[in-house]
Amino acid sequence: MAKDKKKIVLNKTKEGKHVNIFLIFTMVIVMAVLSLGSLAVPDREKSDNENRFLTQKPKFSVENVLEGKFETQLEDYLSDQIIGRENWIKIMSATLKSVGYKDVNGVYILDDGRLIERKTQSEFNSVRFKNNLDQIVEMNDEVSEAGTEVKVMLVPTAAHSYRDKANLSTNFDEGEAFTVARDTLGDMLIDLEDAFVPEDNTAYYYKTDHHWNYSGAEKGASVYRDSLGLSPKNWEAEELTKDFKGTLYSKVLLSERVRDTINVPEDSMDMKLKVSIGDEAYDSVYFMDRLENKDKYEVFFGGNYEKVDIVNEGSGSKAKPRLLIVKDSYANSFVPFILDDFSLITMVDTRYFRESVKDLALDGEYDQVLVLYSVSNFSEEKMSLNTSVLQ
Repeated sequence: MAKDKKKIVLNKTKEGKHVNIFLIFTMVIVMAVLSLGSLAVPDREKSDNENRFLTQKPKFSVENVLEGKFETQLEDYLSDQIIGRENWIKIMSATLKSVGYKDVNGVYILDDGRLIERKTQSEFNSVRFKNNLDQIVEMNDEVSEAGTEVKVMLVPTAAHSYRDKANLSTNFDEGEAFTVARDTLGDMLIDLEDAFVPEDNTAYYYKTDHHWNYSGAEKGASVYRDSLGLSPKNWEAEELTKDFKGTLYSKVLLSERVRDTINVPEDSMDMKLKVSIGDEAYDSVYFMDRLENKDKYEVFFGGNYEKVDIVNEGSGSKAKPRLLIVKDSYANSFVPFILDDFSLITMVDTRYFRESVKDLALDGEYDQVLVLYSVSNFSEEKMSLNTSVLQ
C-alpha cells in the first residue's frame, strides 16, 4: 500500500509539472500572438488617454544591439503599441487593487478613490535639485543688483500633503528637500510646506491629476501676494467643467466614478488682456476648446510653451510692476489669480526656453522674478538659468 501511495504522489507531481508547463506555454503563445499582432497593425503616434507620445519602432543596428539599447527600446515599443493597451492597464490595475495593492503603476490609490502620484527616494534626483537651487542663488546675486527681487515657490506634492492621512511611506523624503531649499535659498523661499497640510477636509489637489486644483492655486496665490505686501483678496470661483479626468487616472484607468471640477477666478474671465504666444495673440488666458479634449487642464493657456507674455490692458495697469515667472505647468492655473497685480507677466518654461533667464530678467527690466515649480518637477528639471544653451 505504501508503494502504491508513493506512486500516486509521484504521478500528481508529474501532472502538476505538466499543468505548469501548459500554463507557461499558453502565456508565451498569448504574448507572442499579441506582440505579432501589434507589429502587424499601424503604430499609434500618441495616446490621447495618457496624453503622451508612444514609443515608435526602434531602428536595428549592431551598435544598439551590443550596447543593449535595442532590446530596451523594443520592450518599450511593444509595451506602448500592444493591441488593447488600455484594456490591459485596466485589467492589471483592477487585479492588483483587488488583492490589496495600494500602489499601482506609480500611483497611490486611496480608499476614497483619490489618486496620488508616487515618487520614491531613488527616483528623486537630489543632486539636480540642489544644483537648480544653486543656480537661483547665482542668478539672484546679479539681478538683485539691478533692483529685481527673486522669490521661489516650491509646491509640495499631494503625497507630502497627505502624509498624515495615508500610508505613503515609500515616497521620497520631501521634508528633507524642503530643509535643503530653506538652507540654500533663505528669504527667497516662500515656504508652502506647512500651508498645504489639508485642514477641514480642504483638498488642494485634483483627485485624478497631480496638479493643484482651484483651492491649491488660490492658496498659493494668497501666500505669494502676502509675501509682496499686497492686501488680502477674495476670489469668486467660476466653474468650467465637472468632467476632468487627469493624468493619474490615465495611468491606472480606475475610479470611473471620480471626476474633478475645474474652476477659475471669476474676475479673470473678463479682464482686458493681450496674451502673446509665439507669433499669435489672444485676448484670454483660457482656451475653452480644450475642454472638449481628454487633457482638460490645457484650458489654461492651451498647454506649455517656451515663452508667454501677458499684458494687462486695463485702466491704471501701466503703473503696476512687471513679473517674470520661471515655471512648470503648476503656474498655468496660478497666474489667473494674480493677473490684475501686474502690468506684464512673462512666463518661460525652461524645458523649451533655450536663452539665458538671467539675461531676460535684466533686459526686460522686471521688478520681480518668481520661480514656481512642484518639488517633484524641480528635481527633474535640468536648468540653465544663467547661460544660454544656444551658445
